[in-house]
Amino acid sequence: MSPRRLRHAVLAASLGVATLALVRTGPPAPAGLEVPPEEFSAARAREELVQLLGDERPHPVGSAADAAVRERLVARLRALGLQPEEQRAFACSEGGNCAPVTNVIAWLPGQVPGPALALTSHYDSVGAGPGAADDGHGVATTLELLRILLPLPRRPPLMAVFTDGEEAGLLGMRAFAEHPRAREIGVALNLEARGTTGAARMFETSDGNAALIAAYAAARPSALSLSYEIYRRLPNDTDLTVLKGHGLQGMNFAFIGGVLRYHTPRDDLAHLDLGSVQQQGDAVLATARNLLAADLPPPAPHNAHYVDLLGLVLLRWPAWLDLPLAAAALLALLVTAVRRRRELSARTVLLALAAPFVAVLAAVAAATVLLLAAESLTSPLGPWRAATGTALLGLAAAALAAALAAARPLVRRAGPLAQSLVTWLLWTGLGLLLATQIPGAAILLLAPAVLAAVAPASRLAPIAAALLATAVWAPLAPALVEALGLSAPLVGATVGWLCTALLPACPEEPGEKTLPLWTWSFALVALLATTFAAVAPRHDVDHPSKANLIHLTDLDAGRAWHVVEAPSGVPEPLAAALAWDEPRALLPWSSRAVPSAPATVISDAGPTLELRPPAAGDPPGRATMTLRARPGALASMLVIPAGAVNTLRVGGRDLDVTALRPGPSDTRVVTVFGCPAEGVEVVADITTAAPWIVVDLAPGLAPDAPASARPEWAVPYQWGDVIAARRSFTPPAGQ
Repeated sequence: MSPRRLRHAVLAASLGVATLALVRTGPPAPAGLEVPPEEFSAARAREELVQLLGDERPHPVGSAADAAVRERLVARLRALGLQPEEQRAFACSEGGNCAPVTNVIAWLPGQVPGPALALTSHYDSVGAGPGAADDGHGVATTLELLRILLPLPRRPPLMAVFTDGEEAGLLGMRAFAEHPRAREIGVALNLEARGTTGAARMFETSDGNAALIAAYAAARPSALSLSYEIYRRLPNDTDLTVLKGHGLQGMNFAFIGGVLRYHTPRDDLAHLDLGSVQQQGDAVLATARNLLAADLPPPAPHNAHYVDLLGLVLLRWPAWLDLPLAAAALLALLVTAVRRRRELSARTVLLALAAPFVAVLAAVAAATVLLLAAESLTSPLGPWRAATGTALLGLAAAALAAALAAARPLVRRAGPLAQSLVTWLLWTGLGLLLATQIPGAAILLLAPAVLAAVAPASRLAPIAAALLATAVWAPLAPALVEALGLSAPLVGATVGWLCTALLPACPEEPGEKTLPLWTWSFALVALLATTFAAVAPRHDVDHPSKANLIHLTDLDAGRAWHVVEAPSGVPEPLAAALAWDEPRALLPWSSRAVPSAPATVISDAGPTLELRPPAAGDPPGRATMTLRARPGALASMLVIPAGAVNTLRVGGRDLDVTALRPGPSDTRVVTVFGCPAEGVEVVADITTAAPWIVVDLAPGLAPDAPASARPEWAVPYQWGDVIAARRSFTPPAGQ
């Protein structure tokens, strides 16, 4: 076969493998109600979710809606023949978020005593949305899994833990960690979501995960050990974080597509992708069955590194094998270089070495320039938008065309032997470096490099290595965009590096100088896709912008303001509704500058902090107070001046004052969600008689709020629209 035909064949095969990898990575078709009872059905899980959510009201911790969801959950567990326990506690996070929580625990004995397999999810939502995906689907999926697993023989016990207050700071799981049942967990499988669609991935494990990965490998795999390396470097946590902090092992499952709907009213039943639910349910069911078939394994002495191949098989090996594999690949490549040294020259080696760097730099430059050009003609695209997928297609096509076109002259002059040896030496060397710095990423480079090292001077091994690299790297760009947002340099670098694996497999004819048709085809796709993404609306009803409307009353001054919290900018219709003042840090709990406008004081009701008489034996400066909020308030806050207290106890929980969430002007913030009618006890050792600010947040809109000016493509987020009231209180410094 001529070099030109071989190149076309390799590119066509690579595009086919990439397409297959992207399709296989995505969610499958959801199973209906008709599937056999021993199989997981997303349709049956949805029926459970419909019953749990009821009228789809938001149900944050401590709310009446939260209690209603819990009652329906307990009733459903009893209908399955279980006797659930309700654990009530007051919990706090290190950052100062506190709440009274109620966890629901179901215990199923095993055939033999020993550690239990725990299925964990949380039933509370944020204040802005009903949480159909986050994490209603996890609760409903667990109920469907329990229905399947109940009749099956199981050696270890099985436990389901439904936590409360996860959205407020993992509070329910913090409370459960003190429950006796927590010490009986051998392995926990946690179900989560950070969006309403997308591939359901197993994205995090505990250390010593080799046995867990072996149990998971029987599922249709969608997992990559790199994901945990990324996840643990981000400021994100789930309930599994708490369990791991107590030395327990487990795995985390989630889908993260549709992030613009995350923590908004669009996280509802209408937008929940049942394919994502099906993929997650199938994976957890297969893993649970494997773990329940024998005694639960203890943590292994080593981790496994893994990557799924086309959703068919999980390629994995123990982490300690990285270095021997890299060494073997390096040795094989160097032996070939020595044996074929007469066919190499310093010039060809240098040209071959330059080609991968030129490819990556050209890809990054092309994607970056294209995105900057699109934004200069329209507006910033932002990390996520309605047309993010189209923008990704455009940037990836531009990076692909630029990488292959820029490296082509160098590859032609270097020759196939030098290019193959140098390219795979680079892959192996970088894999060796990653094995020591970012271990979970090493398999992405070492797997193709080891395959290429088998016979780097042949035609077949570099082609096979290029196709393997395509299979594991092609899904990486959309996965990174899902997790981190659209970034032209990141997309360019990912696609550019993948292109370096194609260079040895795509030989060039010595006299061929004109750019082939496929280069122009990729460039055209890049131009059309990016143009469409640039002119398309940044947000729409299904991919909304986020904007909270806050009515803030200063009860001391008798003044009120309308405030807009909009992390990506105030929507234009809303900005035109009122004569907004210049943004400033008006909110007592946040340093973020926000636009505000004068509003009418609608009530003199607000939070209180009542000082109790000192008890006998209290040390000087000890103040015991009761924090109370308005009935139905979402949360109450204490904004404490820096250095004003030495010690602080809220609801019987000691808090580290230095670790509390910072507020404006070097203050520290304590937030109590769902403050009970009797209030919450606050005990502090006061060092300075400085004024505290006491705030509470009631869900809803003020009568004169400019809600009608908020467009339909902008919605509340996180804790939603609130009516806030603040007042000052100065505890005495000595008694």
